Amino acid sequence: MADENKEIERDEKKGEDNASKKSSKKYLIFVAIIIYLGWGLINTDGNLILILSPQINAALHLSDTEYGYIVSVGFFASFFLSLVLGPLADKLGRRFVLQFTMLGTAVFSVFQYFIFNFASWFGLRIGAGAFTGGEWGAGGTVITESIGKRFRGLVLSIMQSGWVFGYGLASLIALFVLTVYGTAQGWRVAFLFAFLPAALVLVFRYYLKNPERYEQMKKVREAKKEDKKQEIDAYTSEYKVNIEKVDKPTYKQLFSKDLIRITIVLAFWNFITTGIAITSNTFQPTYFEVVRNFPATEIVSLFTVVSFAGIIGYIANGALNDVIGAKHSIIVFAVIEALSLYFLTFFTGHNFTSLAIFYVIFFFTENGQFSGLIRMNTESFPTRTRATGAIWGGAFWSLGQAVWTLLFSQMLSVISFNQAWLWLEVIPEFIAIVVFFFAMKNTPPKRELEEISI
Repeated sequence: MADENKEIERDEKKGEDNASKKSSKKYLIFVAIIIYLGWGLINTDGNLILILSPQINAALHLSDTEYGYIVSVGFFASFFLSLVLGPLADKLGRRFVLQFTMLGTAVFSVFQYFIFNFASWFGLRIGAGAFTGGEWGAGGTVITESIGKRFRGLVLSIMQSGWVFGYGLASLIALFVLTVYGTAQGWRVAFLFAFLPAALVLVFRYYLKNPERYEQMKKVREAKKEDKKQEIDAYTSEYKVNIEKVDKPTYKQLFSKDLIRITIVLAFWNFITTGIAITSNTFQPTYFEVVRNFPATEIVSLFTVVSFAGIIGYIANGALNDVIGAKHSIIVFAVIEALSLYFLTFFTGHNFTSLAIFYVIFFFTENGQFSGLIRMNTESFPTRTRATGAIWGGAFWSLGQAVWTLLFSQMLSVISFNQAWLWLEVIPEFIAIVVFFFAMKNTPPKRELEEISI
């Protein structure tokens, strides 16, 4: 009888363990989907102002220089807000930052329906653009801390492809409003699409939890504060924590001896490569339609199609960085990106098919490299300061977008579009690749986070 009872208890425990694993898998799928949608939807707004820039600029009578100011101010706002959000995500939780960023973007994006001149749009872009860096870093942190080493690279690449989902959605919205409402005022209607999807994500994010690693790290901090050594040992039995540094100010940790090189190099690379990428996306609609004289509907249709190439690029880089490491996969994609932009500019002429081929290659590699970059920005930092490190990277991502778009728009009054692509995009990208190759350490693939840094 006793043996039978033990067997029943074992079966019950086995059933509970299986149910727990099944529940855990379902929750992790939910986490991946919700972070993916959040990153995509928060970027729908940013991509709408790129894709619809010719129509908005014409309606508001804005020059390329004024438009450059509009785009840049949103990214400057994101840079400064991200510097604040990083420590908050490590102190108050990743979930708090994700809720905050989605709510802010949704509200300010809808308000852009009412813009009527340069000043009104400039003011609203400060709010609408302020949250992207925080969303990117906090979302990537949640994925990195929640997904095991076997599938982390894949899931991070899928999460990063949410940007292209936002780009594709913005393209579809733009195509719809231009077709149904016309080019004069249809762009206003596009901004009304920003609120409801974001609100839906907010509802789902009510069920999002902070990762176990983060919660355990909080308990370690509290136990250290109360000098409870036994509890510290218990809390660090599963996930290792650097006890000496766990309660230090997060920015002080980023610039400590063990992390300062990673902190500076990632800031540099985020600044350069993201600035170059967003400048391309910002000015290519005007370049293709106004300078190269391709029809607007043809170009917007191309933007919709190549968004799928971007998604494939993310997955491809995710698979590659799982083999050779994030640093090397980023460099491979960045080299091809720079070369394809060069050929796109100087060797396609008025042939739309040729333009489309090089643009697909460009978009594939331009976007794909970022699935390696989000991995480096999250895995390179320990849990005690991971969100601050990742959002720090997001801050310089935003700063690069602000500075580069502003610089590019200013230089268009001095040099031609083609020369601007060469001197402000292609050549700086190759210089940055050389610096990144020699200065950055590779992130070893498929390792537990505590094997990389504690």
